[in-house]
Amino acid sequence: MKTQSLLVVSGLVLIAAVAAGTVIGVTLTAEPPLRQPTPHTILCTADDHGKTIAIKTGDTLNLTLQDYGDGGYLWTITSIDASLLQQVDEFNWGSSGMLGDFGKDTWLFTALNTGSTTLSLDCRRSFDQTDICETFQVTLTIE
Repeated sequence: MKTQSLLVVSGLVLIAAVAAGTVIGVTLTAEPPLRQPTPHTILCTADDHGKTIAIKTGDTLNLTLQDYGDGGYLWTITSIDASLLQQVDEFNWGSSGMLGDFGKDTWLFTALNTGSTTLSLDCRRSFDQTDICETFQVTLTIE
């Protein structure tokens, strides 16, 4: 009876050792998981007007410009390559509540594909397309 118990225990220990060795062997030979690049947020302001900015696919471009709402002026995107850059959000923030302070306008764009594109905006009145109070343009090189 003792011999039979000893054989069963020895068999179980042997099975456990083989299973552990298999797990360790598979783990050591397995390929490491691919690391996905972490997207970054690139801040862009009026100071970047006329510049070229390099970003990577998947990155977010955060463009913030002064809101010239006094007198009915609104920013309008006049040039964007939608196959390279997708607008994902737009919002207004930062107004002090003082007369004439309309805060800032922010647009969020995601870089979709590699290439180069120009992002242009004009600040104009909807009722007078020729009355432009401000322009903004940046060239984006997407890697």
